[in-house]
Amino acid sequence: MSHIVIVGSANIDITHRGNRFPSPGETLPSDNSYISLGGKGLNQSIAASRLSNKKIVKFIGSVGEDAFGEKIKNDLLNEKLDISDLNTTNEDMTGNAIIYIDSDNNNQISVYPGANSKNGDSEVEVFSNISEKVSIVMLQQEIPIETNYKILKVAKNKKIITILDPGPPKEEFRNFTDYLKLVDFLTPNKHEAEYILGKKINGKELEAAKEIRNMGPKNVIITLGKDGIVFAGEKVGRLPSYNVNSVDPVGSGDCFNGALAVKIYEKSSFNDALNFSIFASALSTINQGASQSFPKLEDIRNNDLTTN
Repeated sequence: MSHIVIVGSANIDITHRGNRFPSPGETLPSDNSYISLGGKGLNQSIAASRLSNKKIVKFIGSVGEDAFGEKIKNDLLNEKLDISDLNTTNEDMTGNAIIYIDSDNNNQISVYPGANSKNGDSEVEVFSNISEKVSIVMLQQEIPIETNYKILKVAKNKKIITILDPGPPKEEFRNFTDYLKLVDFLTPNKHEAEYILGKKINGKELEAAKEIRNMGPKNVIITLGKDGIVFAGEKVGRLPSYNVNSVDPVGSGDCFNGALAVKIYEKSSFNDALNFSIFASALSTINQGASQSFPKLEDIRNNDLTTN
């Protein structure tokens, strides 16, 4: 039985680290390069699986008939994930991302969606068929918005808790007037929050969370990296992040979302769920790579961090 279902993207990440980003037309040598699993959907699935005690997480998505797709499937055999509905398509290659990280740990990411763009009615049907066994569904926007919308509609009809990471920003969400109203927990970062509102929010993050909540979602949590989070919904407030020696921030937002899903499933208090998610997210930045750096429960228990 899968109590937490993530429908979303599965990518291979190719990461380059260097002193600075190349300018247009410039070629720069990298100091380091590595290949890892990625994609918001896959990242969030791995995070949730590692932070739960039982096999309660199912991932629904698509990969291509290629070496990248085989790597994803083989690597996931080492995780407690149900991937029985991970689709393999010959219509496009596996999604992939090129990630650049500079010496200040800023990142720039270019994503080719590939097979992720094929997530459609078949994935909606799979979700609908298993919905009686689902407590929480988590979505992102690296698959078609229309697919997200249909799954959100099914979830609301079945009284399933919905979590939406509205990244990357897509204008198409405005085509569905009730899109955000179907969301129980909306988790944008600062950039995504600004996109939703159509304006800058510097210094007014909490007000922005309240304003987005007025657009329909039950709860809004804006993640702010080292500055913690702000939230508006059943409760309103701000929580700090934790002090860590950050090496690689890529995927930390996905780790936050995966942790949040687990704690909501476990019926933790709202503040406990948020603090746990911030803690897990902070720990995910101390090693290189996205999903492979995500902590397990024992890592949470064995670390004692202080807040910023």
